[in-house]
Amino acid sequence: MQTTTPMQMRFVTRSMILAFGLLAGGPIAGSALGQQTYNFSEVTRIAAGMLAGTNVPQPVPAFEVMLLRDGEVVYRRTFGQTTPGAVYATDSATKTLSGAVLASALETSATPLTLDSTAGQFFAGLPADRAGATVRQMFSHTAGFAEASVAMASTTTTLQDAARTILSRPLVHAPGAAFSYGGSEMHVAGAIVELATQQPWNTVFAQRIAQPLGMTSTRYVIASPANPRIAGGAESNAPEFGRFMEMLRRGGVHENVRVLGRAQVDAMFARQTPVGVPIQSSPINSADYGLGVWLDQRNAEGELVGALAAGARGFSAWIDVDDRIVGVFATDTSSTSNVLGALYAMRAAAQEAVRAGPACDALDFNLDGFFPDDNDLIDFLSVLSGGACGTGECNDIDFNNDGLFPDDADLVAFLTVLAGGDC
Repeated sequence: MQTTTPMQMRFVTRSMILAFGLLAGGPIAGSALGQQTYNFSEVTRIAAGMLAGTNVPQPVPAFEVMLLRDGEVVYRRTFGQTTPGAVYATDSATKTLSGAVLASALETSATPLTLDSTAGQFFAGLPADRAGATVRQMFSHTAGFAEASVAMASTTTTLQDAARTILSRPLVHAPGAAFSYGGSEMHVAGAIVELATQQPWNTVFAQRIAQPLGMTSTRYVIASPANPRIAGGAESNAPEFGRFMEMLRRGGVHENVRVLGRAQVDAMFARQTPVGVPIQSSPINSADYGLGVWLDQRNAEGELVGALAAGARGFSAWIDVDDRIVGVFATDTSSTSNVLGALYAMRAAAQEAVRAGPACDALDFNLDGFFPDDNDLIDFLSVLSGGACGTGECNDIDFNNDGLFPDDADLVAFLTVLAGGDC
């Protein structure tokens, strides 16, 4: 028969005091994290600095950070005056949502549509220079259309009429001759998607993207249902945008259901701009662009290792290809220029944490496939006190893998991770 040592009894007493609040109200609800626990303390430090304004020009008053690895949420925390799942304006991160809508239309539409389809095929009577602009150029900021902010912001016109207004204006440069970041070109491409699919833009988005992904809080809210702002009019939250980006990372698949064709997703993440194209305007001083998404990180061989969706007021999401990470920084309380440097530091910190491997054991202490739940905590306390594991097989008690056990640090680490904190 096992006996409990004084040291173990001291740990159990403390454990019961700390755990009482978790168990008294029923099932544990403090964490929605997956099994793998990494040391994301540097991510937290960077985020806290953004809140305080110590590593950004201006403090960011409210935001949520979410990290996924292989589709599993491994980090999620709010900072400032916000709540988990708060909805924010995505601004230009909308472009990536719209790139996916375009990709779906390239795959299936009533009128065949390709990246080399031209404005002239869908709008009659255009001058030759505007008629020859391709969908590829429109969705990669090289078509040369003049900005028409009034038409794109109008709540009394339609996407079709706004596109005609844009096409009525002289080009600012020949199609393909320069990279000029903006929204008018995508607005015209959105109108072409409506004509090709014979459906309103919002219907295409809802049926082909939002519904398969369960995106109930993500929608185009600017300027109006009849004139959605293709390049910047959506709102979303961290969980839904993370789910969307993870679908793209997986090549168009969500929970074993294909949302987009692999070829169309590959087109989104293939460079669509000419190498060496002159840059007239770019918020990140780059012209490496796919379909609605920045191709912002490449390795020494030129292979894509990182992609970015970024909004004017800070909403950002990224894919780190080689580390299988999706990240979301959800806010509309700042600006791209204010947060971009800190976000790159956060991305690097997340990569380093994942590459270092799990810092703590899995939360599923009793290996029953359910986590986090009451039984994991009960079995942890049982083993800590020298008792048996309820399922017959549990992880070892050295939860934080520091080689010392049982000790205070194992208990603190287990309860901290259980509550959604860092190991």
